[in-house]
Amino acid sequence: MGSENPWDPIMHRIPLLPMGQACVLALSLLLAPGLNAQTAAPADAESHKPPTSAKLNSLAHLVLEAGLKSNALADEKLPPWHIKIDYEMRDSSGPKPVSGTVEEWHAGPFQWSRTYTSRDGTRDGDEWSTSRTEQFLGKRGMNAYAHHFMTLRVTRPVLDPLYQAANIKPEYEMRVFRTTTAGVTLNCTSVVDGSRYVEDVDYLFATSCFDQELHLRLTVAGDTSVEFDDVQPFEGRAVARDVKVIQHGVLLAEMKVSVLEPLANGKPADMQPPSNAIPEPYTIEAGFPAPEAVYQVAASLPLAPSGKPFAGVVPVPFVIHKDGTVKVNRSEMDRIYPVLADALENAVNRWKYKPYVVDGQPVEVAYGAAYPIDGKPFVPVYDRPKPKPVVTAPEDFSSAYDAKRDPEKDLALAEAQATQGHKRILMEVGGTWCSWCRILDKYFDEHADLRGLRDTNFVLLKVNMGPSNENQSFLARYPAIPGYPWIFVLDEHGKLLYSEDTNGLEDRATGYSSKAIKDFLTTWKPS
Repeated sequence: MGSENPWDPIMHRIPLLPMGQACVLALSLLLAPGLNAQTAAPADAESHKPPTSAKLNSLAHLVLEAGLKSNALADEKLPPWHIKIDYEMRDSSGPKPVSGTVEEWHAGPFQWSRTYTSRDGTRDGDEWSTSRTEQFLGKRGMNAYAHHFMTLRVTRPVLDPLYQAANIKPEYEMRVFRTTTAGVTLNCTSVVDGSRYVEDVDYLFATSCFDQELHLRLTVAGDTSVEFDDVQPFEGRAVARDVKVIQHGVLLAEMKVSVLEPLANGKPADMQPPSNAIPEPYTIEAGFPAPEAVYQVAASLPLAPSGKPFAGVVPVPFVIHKDGTVKVNRSEMDRIYPVLADALENAVNRWKYKPYVVDGQPVEVAYGAAYPIDGKPFVPVYDRPKPKPVVTAPEDFSSAYDAKRDPEKDLALAEAQATQGHKRILMEVGGTWCSWCRILDKYFDEHADLRGLRDTNFVLLKVNMGPSNENQSFLARYPAIPGYPWIFVLDEHGKLLYSEDTNGLEDRATGYSSKAIKDFLTTWKPS
């Protein structure tokens, strides 16, 4: 977060207490009745930015900084430790959840070893880290995809749940607000309109929520939330012994810490990888610079068995070597889209990138490209126009999820149009980060009959919910939303008639189901 302390003016007015107590006291003073994140300052009528103030911005940074110093095990000053995590996780490998254990022996920053053991053997493996850029995998068990999924869904939420905070710079404007979940009052921090600082916010910034003891209890990024329970102290840190990862309201993984103890003898004997361990490519985290392509060539794609061109986008995983040359991960291609594996491998293996440099040295990196197979000529990324920022006209509340719009004003406009046209209001909640939101928009664009049925009977209102603006005060009046996009049906006066989970409208083969959407629109159109 840098050496400067932007919240010194606040701290000078707070008694000298331990960091946690001082932070809680400051929060109680600044979020007292009549002064909170929602009412402290008026919203800017031109930009529609969420209300904030310099004092609350400083406090938000203070809360987050204190939380980083108090929670989980990602602290280079901790003495060596050993942990065992029992997990149950759902993934795409089958209908049944995968269960097992992760065990780590940690001697210091980037000095650790892990052992993965699963009940069915599909997630068995070993991993070692000897420096920031040098990690190794054992030859047994997991493939690269499974290992990445385990890190993302199981290991990191327990060991380093606030890792996204590294993307928040001291000069970024933040807000702090209170919420209550499961009877617990939480103090939450989030970046205000992150799109001002980066082009693609996506999962870059998380909302982080702490209880009154500054124990981390909840993080939310995009459509994924992580809940932390059974928080216990360890070596001056607060560590959750029960962690749940939830996406679109579905429990993806639950981890329980069964062992957490100091390492009496420091480094264990097996901290160093064996001679036959496989070097692991460097992982590019969210917020890191992306590799820069300097040469890309199109693939010669076959026709589908139907005789028609394939359609869609295929993820192509590959490794960029230290000299910038590319090697496609063929085993992953065979798993993702085997019928196109040969054609895509032959083309992408000819691509070239600028060498990726970390700490002044080129490193091998795991990366991937979304290769379009939509029947149109392939255009290299360096020749593609950059996407324009979302900008909507003052009266346009339907065409895009615009984080800068005021949903209160937009609802009033929608009510006026609905009353005049004797229609109902179809309020879609989502964001530009949400892939299924984009798929739904495209589905209506490509199906004129459904679009006509919708527009004849409803006024479409889009409300942004995302890291750049969560519109919490507006959405608080409606039922909780576990996943996005989410649809509310309102009458012409804005009264809630129905709440629709769009999962029920999906068809994984085509994106969405024409019949399900038609039935939904027909059922809720004005009588």
